Amino acid sequence: MPEDVKALILCGGLGTRLRPLTYVTPKPLLPLGEKPILEHQIRFLQKNDVKNVILAVGYKRELIWKYFSTADLDDFDVSLEYVVEKEALGTGGGVKNARSCFGSTFLVLNGDILLDSLDITKLVKFHKRKDGVGTILLKKVEDPSRYGVVQLTEDKITDFIEKPKGMKNKFINAGLYVLEPTIFNYIPNGKVSIEKRVFPKLAKKGKLYGFPYEGYWMDIGIPTDYENAQRDILEGKIEI
Repeated sequence: MPEDVKALILCGGLGTRLRPLTYVTPKPLLPLGEKPILEHQIRFLQKNDVKNVILAVGYKRELIWKYFSTADLDDFDVSLEYVVEKEALGTGGGVKNARSCFGSTFLVLNGDILLDSLDITKLVKFHKRKDGVGTILLKKVEDPSRYGVVQLTEDKITDFIEKPKGMKNKFINAGLYVLEPTIFNYIPNGKVSIEKRVFPKLAKKGKLYGFPYEGYWMDIGIPTDYENAQRDILEGKIEI
């Protein structure tokens, strides 16, 4: 992994779908096994030799600061930096709010995904070969109706289908991206969704690619999947 590839984790949201849990604890600090999901994500990046991680924080950010300043993290070999969202900016606005942190290719992770076996170096090399503005990690799921489907032609993303019916392709956006700094030119100011406003625009311009991933993946954004992730950890289905 090139040393200058930084990662941004979007962890400033309200976590409304996980209430009442998130009334007290911000979603990134909800426990999975013995550690919060955010620590699992940072350790996953460390395992992939990502040395610089930026946390886009907002809701209950003081608890996130406190956790990483007081937890036993002696084996951490990662530099943490914080970018504050004073108001909710959405996924696109959260990325643009951190633009001063990035001068070259960078990673973005949604703060509620759990995965284990992805080789980020291969993902970044794939992205650079394609010479696009962005590459989205894709995961095939049995029921994509909650997410919408990514329309893929060879490796290029051509469209996003919100409510797919009868489609054989079941690849969804897995919430991890490789982006170029030129992405900031496509993100409007203010609160904006990168998934709904920015990526479709890039797809129409032929500047967006997809990288299929076959390993473990879970979006813990709703109670059922949060419980499923807890069970998978207890049953050893994921290495964390």
